[in-house]
Amino acid sequence: RELGVMTDAVSETVRLALDAFVNDNLESAMLVEPLEQVVDKLQKQIRTRHIDRLSRGLCSIEQGFVLSDILTALERVSDHCSNIAGCVIEIRQNSMDMHSYLGEMKSGENKLFNDHFKTFSAKFALPEKTA
Repeated sequence: RELGVMTDAVSETVRLALDAFVNDNLESAMLVEPLEQVVDKLQKQIRTRHIDRLSRGLCSIEQGFVLSDILTALERVSDHCSNIAGCVIEIRQNSMDMHSYLGEMKSGENKLFNDHFKTFSAKFALPEKTA
């Protein structure tokens, strides 16, 4: 179930980045980075939950290696989407300083970013822990 939530979030990230790139859609591009940050948060939460399950003997180290590979791959896809959306934004704003843009978005001072982050966090929340 946890991977399903993460996969859904990454799928939406891909959809938004593709729409931003193909249709030069600035609105979609602006949604990618907050969602990418939610994907980062999900990755950490799922790893933490796996460690908890491992310590309780509910899964194996081997399963953890596979899970880690899947999580890393999904997070990288989300990172690539962030780069695509960042380029769309920078081109539209006639500026090519994507690192500055991403830094500003992640600083916590951008209300629109924070609002989107909260919305996506609620939409892609992990299910309650089970035994």
